[in-house]
Amino acid sequence: MTNTKKLLLTFSLFIFLTAFQTQEKEVFICTTKSSKTYHLKKECKGLKRCKSKIKKITKKKAENVGRILCKLEKKEIKTKEKS
Repeated sequence: MTNTKKLLLTFSLFIFLTAFQTQEKEVFICTTKSSKTYHLKKECKGLKRCKSKIKKITKKKAENVGRILCKLEKKEIKTKEKS
């Protein structure tokens, strides 16, 4: 197999594998110890009350450490679903 064919095969495999990779949803959290929620929007009213740093992490990681979706955003989602 020629070098060109090897390179083309490697490149094709790379494209194939990255095309089907799922992107993880990023969310925002307040880094205080007492915070128990994550937020979908950085502009959320609940997140505006944060007195510490706001950090962007994956939704999966936030849920793995026990965070739940902010009540304000959960309510907003339910309202949109009813419309």
